[in-house]
Amino acid sequence: MATQDALFAIPLVTSVWATRRGLAAARRQPERRVAWTAFAGACGIAAVASLIAISALVGAPQGGRIGLYIGLAASACVLLGTLILAHDALRAKGPAAMVDQMLLAGVGASLLIYLLVVPGFARGDVLLTAVLTIDVVALVLAAAAAGGTAPTAVKGLLLGVVVTICLGDGAAAGSAAGLHFLPDAATPLLWGLASSCFAWAAGRDLELRPGGEEAEPTRRAAYVQTLLPLGAIVGYPVIVGAVVLATDGSRLAPVIFFGPLFLVSTAIAFARQAVMLVEQRRAAIRERSLTADALRRNRELEALTGLASTLTEVLDERPVMERGLEALQVAARTSSSALHLAGEDGLTLVASTGSWMTEHALAPLPAEVPDVATFELGGGGNVARLPLLARGRILGMLTLVRPVSEGCYEVERTLLGLLTDQLGVALQNARDYHEKLEAAIRDPLTGLYNRRYFYEAVGQEIARHERYGTGAALVLFDIDDLRDINDTLGNQCGDEVLEQVGRIVGQLTRPSDTFARIGGEEFGLLMPETGQLDALLVAERLRTAVSRHRVLGDRQVTLSGGVAAMPQDGTTREELQRRADQAMYWAKRNGKNMCAVASEAIASDTEAVQVGMLAHLHGVVAGIDATQLHTRDHSENVASYAVAISQRMGLADECIVRVRRAAFLHDIGKVAVSNTILGKPSALTDEEFEAIKVHPQVGETMLHHAGLHEEARWVGAHHERLDGNGYPQGLMADEIPLEARIIFVADSFEAMTSDRPYRRGMPVCEAVAELRRCAGTQFDREVVETLVGLVERDELAVLALRDLA
Repeated sequence: MATQDALFAIPLVTSVWATRRGLAAARRQPERRVAWTAFAGACGIAAVASLIAISALVGAPQGGRIGLYIGLAASACVLLGTLILAHDALRAKGPAAMVDQMLLAGVGASLLIYLLVVPGFARGDVLLTAVLTIDVVALVLAAAAAGGTAPTAVKGLLLGVVVTICLGDGAAAGSAAGLHFLPDAATPLLWGLASSCFAWAAGRDLELRPGGEEAEPTRRAAYVQTLLPLGAIVGYPVIVGAVVLATDGSRLAPVIFFGPLFLVSTAIAFARQAVMLVEQRRAAIRERSLTADALRRNRELEALTGLASTLTEVLDERPVMERGLEALQVAARTSSSALHLAGEDGLTLVASTGSWMTEHALAPLPAEVPDVATFELGGGGNVARLPLLARGRILGMLTLVRPVSEGCYEVERTLLGLLTDQLGVALQNARDYHEKLEAAIRDPLTGLYNRRYFYEAVGQEIARHERYGTGAALVLFDIDDLRDINDTLGNQCGDEVLEQVGRIVGQLTRPSDTFARIGGEEFGLLMPETGQLDALLVAERLRTAVSRHRVLGDRQVTLSGGVAAMPQDGTTREELQRRADQAMYWAKRNGKNMCAVASEAIASDTEAVQVGMLAHLHGVVAGIDATQLHTRDHSENVASYAVAISQRMGLADECIVRVRRAAFLHDIGKVAVSNTILGKPSALTDEEFEAIKVHPQVGETMLHHAGLHEEARWVGAHHERLDGNGYPQGLMADEIPLEARIIFVADSFEAMTSDRPYRRGMPVCEAVAELRRCAGTQFDREVVETLVGLVERDELAVLALRDLA
């Protein structure tokens, strides 16, 4: 007994240490202050009890027993501390988090009650047994508190403290009841271990920041929740078997005592597992719901982000419409969608996504755009029709189709309305931007491009030439005598002339060309990848179209044009414009209503061509063609064919310019032929044909007098044949200039394919066959094959072909 009392020095020291650590933890962790204070009080009482027990060594024989009795107050403090922690766990985690630990603790508590508490109250020291009973209750509460929010290490150490106290006080109570399952010296040693564990727990809590806690790993928590109820269920049969084997008494008593506890624990364990399964099922459902909601919100965010980027980055209608449909497709999970814009002819499809081409039958267009969104459920899919509005007016309609399996549009209606509104705003902004942009680059009177835009286009073509070596042609037109029209008929008529000229020329240009009004009565035409002579032919057609159009009734409106090409006439805008201006003013000086290339204007200025003579010659030719209803374009078409043949045969540009002029003037000698003969609706007689034969000589003479000597020679020989049967001189083979042979083939091809007063034009294939049949006798074979090659490669527009099937 003396040895036991002396061992109480150990818990005396450890309890004092634990008391200090507990009070420090109470100050450090305010949320567990009361619990740590209670535990510190228990340690302080244990220190007093240990001191009293030691006093038995100095003359107090009952000191040890009194110290154990004082332990009742220490156990009460431990009970208070565990009760506070259990209450915090119940409030934070609920009763479900406490069941598993309490089931396992119940096994140990029931064993202590059966082995020590019941015998202790029956034949032992009642007070010591009461202490043990309090410890058992504290054990169950400590297990419940293990499911709380306190740090894991702290909860584990405190649970160990209570278990150690139960064992120590159980040793004392069992000894008093005559049950010596532990030696008497175990009580002070276990007390010392318990106070040490308490000190360690307080120290661990001191290391954490205020309010801090350790999160238990998820996998460990799952293992604990699975194994603890299993341990409780298995524990009771093991205990019953062990008790039956270890005792000689009635074997029915442990079964009667532990059997109901086993059944209750089993029922609670299975109920707990059922609750966990239900909770897991609910958690899975919530997770799926949250996942679906998160995916939906991600789609909505993606759609809103995509549309927002469209609003801020794109100002073109096409990308706005396409990105808007993509955003709606993401938000509404559609299988197809379409955007129809409202116009004068009703709704027009402008953009679609998905399988709209196969699903459009599911969503037929309504008679008119609905004022509000409509949603229909059909046999093949869910159809949503959303009006596209901006500034109170309808721009069009959005149609969305998605499978029936995706459900109706209830969830997405608000988002779809928002996206549709934003798309309407974006589309209207794009239209406003382009309207303002067009207003900035358009001439307000004619609607054509203005000077600034035209010069920017010229600059771009020059940059393309510098980078890729491509060519381009610049044509400047000027309306002849527009000032006189303004003075005599008024400015309103002058404005009408400008509008009509812009409309006529604009309809005849290519989409790749740029036609602009660059001055009062001056227009510019930029033709990318077009040579000088091709540009001249185009300019002549445009000039002719304007001159033949009744812009001012009986008063003819004409154009003069100048052509400059890059790179031969210049590689800067200033050079090209200056050369085109020179050619245009040369045309004006020579009588107006004509076009000229830059090189032609410069060469002609150095020749003895009388001022105004070319205009006079052009006027004569126009008059001759005009007297013959079916050949009014004859001279211009022959000039176009002659230029194409000359280019293919590799003639120099200066020569081709002359060939074009000669081809245009080749029939000028017909001025000496009677209009009766020229317009005769039947075949000519021999006398009439002899009268026609004089026109090459007359034309040659007229051109000689105009100073066009080379052109005169070619015109004079353009009806000569290789076999010598031509007229007027009967020249043969090489005696006939190549240029004259080219004009002869071009003239004959145009005559065969165009209508005449006495016959219809023949198909191109027959005309080609006729040229080849007469090649070598009537026509130059090389010239014929050159023309045929151009026709077969579709490099020559058959301008004279009219009214043919």
